[in-house]
Amino acid sequence: MKQINPNVFPKGGYLFREQDGSIHSADGWDGVIARVKAYRKRQGKSTASVGKEVIEQACLRNPVLCVEDNGTTQREQKKASLKTIVLQWLMVKKRQKEAQELRFVPRELHEARTDVCIRCPADKGMPGGGCGSCKAALVEMREAVVGNKVTDSRITACPFLGEYLPVSTWLDDQAVANSDLPRECWRKRSL
Repeated sequence: MKQINPNVFPKGGYLFREQDGSIHSADGWDGVIARVKAYRKRQGKSTASVGKEVIEQACLRNPVLCVEDNGTTQREQKKASLKTIVLQWLMVKKRQKEAQELRFVPRELHEARTDVCIRCPADKGMPGGGCGSCKAALVEMREAVVGNKVTDSRITACPFLGEYLPVSTWLDDQAVANSDLPRECWRKRSL
């Protein structure tokens, strides 16, 4: 059985093309699987094999993403670092910006979100702060997505969402259902 290596960013982004031609994309494979399942539920179709189908299609489209797991070796896959996850997230947002798919919130809302993130106990910065080239990549990607919009240096990365907060606080993105997020998080979907 094939598995996706989480340390490799998929060429073309995280996406799945349904048999009817619809394309489902997200910021990661779990998000793609969730969107395909939701789509199929709305269509009255089975969702039993969605995860397997997404992985198989991703591996066919981009074989370098996948590793074979035949069950004979106990190979533990190393989880991608927060820096890697954040840089991948920024690459997706940069592509969305280039495709004119991003919307931004007003400065007042950005500032309110930033205040929440500053007080969040989870935002402690990226481990090690990153090497010079990582820091330069973050600055370049941030500018590519939000341009010259003001950001606050007191916030960095969200370990729960893998997002770069100086960028995500500006974006008009949907709230997420994630029970790990702190109660007061502005990205948390309230029931």
